[in-house]
Amino acid sequence: MTGSHDKKEFLTDSKLVILGRLKSEQRDYLSLNDDKVSAHHSRLTYENGECWIEDLGSTNGTWVNNKRIKVKTHLNPKAVVRVGGTKLTVEVVSGKSVPPPTLDKTVPAEVEPAETVKTDEPLSDLFLDDSTSKKDRHRLSVFFELSTALGEIDNIESLASTLITHLHKAFPRKGRVIRCGLLLGNDLILKAFHPHDMPPSCSTTLARYVLAKKQACLWNVSARAEVEKSASLFQHETQSAMYAPVIWKDEILGVLYADASSPKAAFNKDDLQLAQAIGTLGAMFMNNLSLQQKFQREAVIKDRLLAQFPPKIAERLAHQPDRLSFASEKVDKVSVLFSDVRGFTKLSAKLEPEQVVKMLNDMFHDLTPIVLKYNGTVDKYMGDAILAVFGCPDPDAQQWEHAIQAALEMQEAIAHLQASRWKNCPGFQVGIGIHSGSVIHGFIGARERMEYTVIGNTINIASRYCDAAAAGEVLISPAVYERLHHKVEVEHPARQIDTKHEGKLKAYVVRNWKGKTGA
Repeated sequence: MTGSHDKKEFLTDSKLVILGRLKSEQRDYLSLNDDKVSAHHSRLTYENGECWIEDLGSTNGTWVNNKRIKVKTHLNPKAVVRVGGTKLTVEVVSGKSVPPPTLDKTVPAEVEPAETVKTDEPLSDLFLDDSTSKKDRHRLSVFFELSTALGEIDNIESLASTLITHLHKAFPRKGRVIRCGLLLGNDLILKAFHPHDMPPSCSTTLARYVLAKKQACLWNVSARAEVEKSASLFQHETQSAMYAPVIWKDEILGVLYADASSPKAAFNKDDLQLAQAIGTLGAMFMNNLSLQQKFQREAVIKDRLLAQFPPKIAERLAHQPDRLSFASEKVDKVSVLFSDVRGFTKLSAKLEPEQVVKMLNDMFHDLTPIVLKYNGTVDKYMGDAILAVFGCPDPDAQQWEHAIQAALEMQEAIAHLQASRWKNCPGFQVGIGIHSGSVIHGFIGARERMEYTVIGNTINIASRYCDAAAAGEVLISPAVYERLHHKVEVEHPARQIDTKHEGKLKAYVVRNWKGKTGA
């Protein structure tokens, strides 16, 4: 259901469906007419009789029951999914309708339970009773409150602040100052401390000691000689100090500390055990947060990569994440398509920047699905240009036909834009060049910015044909024409184009496609 309450049903037998705003009629791509939806926004999967959804690094996020998801999430039958301004419900249907089971509401006497616990009972009440001391009740209640609070946090700064706030709250000392904080990593970076109106009182000497021992330690300071290596304790007049390592599966995440400046506020072993419990709880949530952030980064990278490919290739790569880092290799036969706006610099000077950006987005939005429709891969966008490749990463025996069909349809799409959305302004006109040859392809770049790309002289020559194409023209090289001379209508004689490095090149202007159309 869209924001205007228009309803649409999408039925597919595919076990993987991409949600996005591209124009596509693939059975594994649900096309949404929603400007707030990314090209490849979310992925629905059907696994072992259950439906799951995961966000693909979209701009506006994927929401399930009004909560933004960060990891792959199970969808129950009543779950409401929101992407952009569109709400969806997902249902598994079959040819045969199965009636729901009849529930017998009578409970036999022999299954009456001996004890019951309410599901909405506060966690603290599940463990504490009237015999629990007021002190223990308070501290354990703080522990359970901390567990609930950490579950709603999505960044390390808020997590550290919440952890220290509850650590301080767990050890009330009326009229006396308790100072505490969190040091992160092997470098012991001070991430949070309390109270904020006093300088932190941490001792890196004691912190490194507990990290080396991997155990929580308590020091009650009675003489200078006992702590001569830790001047900070004397500087802050510390009388009692607890340090607890924040460790998850032998990985050191940091150290929690708490100290008191009065002997009457000295900590004991029960306090130390609670501090370690809080440290362990914090370590678990830090690890979970780290995993969530890792999944989000990987989703963004995967979305950036998969947006380049046709749906079938994208689906295969999604199920084979190792394929995203395959070694670069030479491919002997590919067809390269270059599309470029004629006179873009002069035209953009006459328009407002916002209008130029909107027109470019209109163009890319309409041309990209055409490339994907004909099994092409969008290598990159370069200002006002598109570089597309046919025949890799997967071989395509019809790559030459697909490249020309895509080019002609792209010119039709530009003409449609000129007659509709660009009707009252000087619209873009495009020249397209196609050449066939060998390239080197692979995923190239830094880990966070990897992109699939092709390199080689074939790319340069295809660019020359694009440069020579007039507005509305499609120019192809002899390497392409010789494959399709019986299927494509071109101008004769062939055109000669001058290039700086390659000399004169023969080019054919495509007038019409005579073969059977279709991807």
